[in-house]
Amino acid sequence: MSAAATAAGYLYASGRLRGRAAREQEEHQHQQQPPEKPERPKEKVRVAVMPPREEPNKPAAPRRTPKIEYRTRRRWTPE
Repeated sequence: MSAAATAAGYLYASGRLRGRAAREQEEHQHQQQPPEKPERPKEKVRVAVMPPREEPNKPAAPRRTPKIEYRTRRRWTPE
């Protein structure tokens, strides 16, 4: 039996044991739950209506387009 198969077997078994423990604990919790309380009627929620926001009437100034300037590289010349 290879080491990988052995490791896979251990992982399989531990997963089954964890699942079993979780199921047992869940059953234990269900047995200890107190009876549910009757719900009381909920209060009505009151909501205030806000007036719509006023949008500014003047249009925004258009954005200026940046001026792109290209520079040429100066060659070195002896003086």
